[in-house]
Order: sequence, then C-alpha cells, then structure tokens
Amino acid sequence: MRTVETRITVDLGDPQLVKLLRLEAASEGKTLREVITSALESYFSAKRENQSVMKLAEQVFSEWDNTKDSDYDRL
Repeated sequence: MRTVETRITVDLGDPQLVKLLRLEAASEGKTLREVITSALESYFSAKRENQSVMKLAEQVFSEWDNTKDSDYDRL
C-alpha cells in the first residue's frame, strides 16, 4: 500500500504572515497545522460554493441565450 504525502513546505514570502499565523494559533490555543488546515478548508468551501452559485446563475440566464436576442448583442 502506498502512503500519501501530506507534508508540504511553503515560503509565504512575507514574515508578517508568519507572525500573524503564529499569533492566531497561540491566541486560539491551536497548532499552526490546525489554523492552516481550517483556513484551507474555508477557502475551498467558499470556492465550491461560488462555483455552485455560478452554475445556478447560468441556468437562470440560459433563457436569454437565443438567436432572436442576438440582434441586441450587436447594438
């Protein structure tokens, strides 16, 4: 069985971000891993939600996609 690598190294490019990350972890009584994992989960959750909203919007506006309305596109 192959193990999945879950360890990464990231250069955040800004020492202030590292400081804020450490302060957040300390103030919440969490590890850096917990703070970063939570932030990534929130990011991807919001991204999936936005994609779902865009798909719903496409369905709503699909009735506007017809050849009769193409004349208005040229105005």
